Amino acid sequence: MKKIKVEDKVHLLTKLKTSVLSKNISLASLNYLPSPLKKDLNKILNQALIFYKQDLIKGSLKVINSEKLSLLNIPETLQINKDETILIVIPHDKVKYVFQTVIDEVTSEGINLKILKPRHDKRLVLNTLVNVFISFIPYNLFLNFLQKNYFLIRNSNFSLEDSSQKNLEFYDIILDENNNIDREFQDIICKFHTKGNIIDISSGGICVKTENIIQIPENTHLIYTKFEIPVKMSELRFGILCHLRNIRIEGNSSIFHLMFLIGFKPEVWKRIEEIIKSLIS
Repeated sequence: MKKIKVEDKVHLLTKLKTSVLSKNISLASLNYLPSPLKKDLNKILNQALIFYKQDLIKGSLKVINSEKLSLLNIPETLQINKDETILIVIPHDKVKYVFQTVIDEVTSEGINLKILKPRHDKRLVLNTLVNVFISFIPYNLFLNFLQKNYFLIRNSNFSLEDSSQKNLEFYDIILDENNNIDREFQDIICKFHTKGNIIDISSGGICVKTENIIQIPENTHLIYTKFEIPVKMSELRFGILCHLRNIRIEGNSSIFHLMFLIGFKPEVWKRIEEIIKSLIS
């Protein structure tokens, strides 16, 4: 790939804990929290995890009303702007209650957040056959990711400044704390275990149908997908690490419901949609 740059970098352990190992319930209002949590909301919010651009940040939350929060005491070095999104996660027992918020106002004391309705990414159905090559990440490697310091990186040639780009590439890799690609991970994603076709795709995930019933290895949580979407005069190439949310049998086929561990940012997905618009049913 030419002009490779790091599009996203996230701490893998944090991502696995928040996206794979826990039950997440997205809410549109503080009123929807369980009654025990609503007795002292400000105290509960002190235990909340606050994510900005997928990074955990420090700050204190206060209730304005059921659909608005105030975020105070954020690091002075953090440059936060109006209309950007912040994720609030409240852990309770084995469940995490998630609030997608947008910065409504920036004040001298802090920022005011407005809680959004849970995001349901628009699913795109393509009118052409797109093959997806699937690699299962072994459970022992998944456990290794939980025990050591790894980072999930998305390499891409995408440039926001260059609107003429027609050929885009996005590849997820895993680096250790010394910035070396994990060799076992690299060996696994260089081969595939099965293949299927895209049913639909969104900025947050993909649905894939195989031509036969697939018996996946026990305790499979992560799947690496590789696919290319050819468009006239353009080509999009993907290598994306996914969380297996569900698998079901339909006739003689298996249907994989996969969530991208790193979702595509709105400005990136908008460009992708523009390029493949002729293929959207």
